[in-house]
Amino acid sequence: MSLSALVDVRIRSFLEERRVAVPQATSLIAEIDRVISAGGKRLRPAFCYWGYRAAGGAEGDEIVGVASAFELLHTFAIVHDDIMDSSAERRGQPTTVSTLGMERALLVGDLALVLADAAFWGSGFSPERLCGAFSEFTTMREQVIAGQHMDLEAHNRAIDETAAREIAILKSGSYSIEHPLLIGALLGDADKELLDALRAFGRPLGEAFQLVDDLLGIFGDPTTTGKPIDSDIREGKRNVLFAKTVAALDDTDRGYFLSKWGGGEALSVDDVSRLRGLIDSSGARESTEELVAELARAASGALARAPIPEDARSGLGDLMGATITRTH
Repeated sequence: MSLSALVDVRIRSFLEERRVAVPQATSLIAEIDRVISAGGKRLRPAFCYWGYRAAGGAEGDEIVGVASAFELLHTFAIVHDDIMDSSAERRGQPTTVSTLGMERALLVGDLALVLADAAFWGSGFSPERLCGAFSEFTTMREQVIAGQHMDLEAHNRAIDETAAREIAILKSGSYSIEHPLLIGALLGDADKELLDALRAFGRPLGEAFQLVDDLLGIFGDPTTTGKPIDSDIREGKRNVLFAKTVAALDDTDRGYFLSKWGGGEALSVDDVSRLRGLIDSSGARESTEELVAELARAASGALARAPIPEDARSGLGDLMGATITRTH
């Protein structure tokens, strides 16, 4: 059975246990189950698993348990993200906030965060190993929330590329790749040399992951991304594509771009098309794709130098390829 399938089985079993233990929360748990079952790449569990294997950890139920905690944590993040963005669709399915309303969606997200901790501590690793990794788990969650806050603060102003890249790393990159990798390694009792090597691999790859996500959000195929191509534009995402475009446009086009970006439902189809066209014609799309390639080269070099078993190097190399070349 694949790791993804093992994680899904573990989550279903865990959620069923929680339904029995707290029957009053059955409807909230059912919504968490629906969100997870709607799809997803299970990248965070995979990076946690291969970080563990890179540190010499053996396959077992314990690492699957911790890997499952990352998918519950991700559910918390996307449910709250959809609330903040008023998103109607994710993974081709209605969002929690669009079906249950803001109040219940907040509770679903909060419960997913609590259950992520429960899955982490109930994974079966020794308390000593779990305590050693939990500091990194806490740092990761703090950074996700800080990144979301920075994103919110930037919403109504024209930020530069440096700030946009910092938001990308904190909001998504670090918790998608770098921290799952390091937490897995800590559970495998990694030393500082190995942690530094994995960080050198995971940090640029995490940023590249978010940049690919931004590119797919505007130029991807909605039938595979499960997300409308106009949502980031209507929401006014202050990402690297936005920052690069603003910096490259002349005064006339920049004025139009800034006045329309984030215009919500007031934007016409022609407005959205022109905004997408300006991102392309300004060179921002190509420049962002080049940055992804640069970050991928840095990650690839770090992986080649890392003192890890060859099966872990191969597994992480496959994950890197899937991260960079994904279509959803």
